[in-house]
Amino acid sequence: MVRRVVGWVVLLGAVIGVGACTGEPSPGPTTVTVAPTESTAASPTPPAKPERPEAMERDDAEGAAAAAQYFIEMYPYVMATGDTAEFEAMSHDACGFCVDTLSQANQIKNRDETWTGGEITSSLVESYEQDALTGIFPLDVDIDQEQAVITDAAGSVVFTGVPERAQYRVEIAQRDGEWLVVEIAPRPES
Repeated sequence: MVRRVVGWVVLLGAVIGVGACTGEPSPGPTTVTVAPTESTAASPTPPAKPERPEAMERDDAEGAAAAAQYFIEMYPYVMATGDTAEFEAMSHDACGFCVDTLSQANQIKNRDETWTGGEITSSLVESYEQDALTGIFPLDVDIDQEQAVITDAAGSVVFTGVPERAQYRVEIAQRDGEWLVVEIAPRPES
């Protein structure tokens, strides 16, 4: 907005200056009507929501792995759009990572900030036997995340992340036939 106003002031000054240099009498004050123009800066396109894998319909280790990867890869979509419904539905109340992510996504949305980047790819490293007592499938997952940037409503950068590669232990189980992320935490050292 400031750049647009400065541009019009410079243009108006040039028009007045040219009239003053001609040596002819000024015709008096004139009114210039300027139609507002759209900003030339393109709005960032939010990432597409990942496609839900068919393997999530399974109730075994393969279904658990598909659900965990889907959940993780939803992260940048949730942060950029504020659409937390499915992420929240797949989050166990005790999942600290889930609670923190939902809180931050809501904060970004409520502050009218914009999240860009941060795309994630994940790969399953190892799946472990389902815990007979809790029904939890522990999974080791490697995550690669691109740089993420958060800007405020005025366009100022308030956060810049760095590309990251991390190793996590994901604990996931089913409740009423739906996958639920119990926790995502740094992978324990072997």
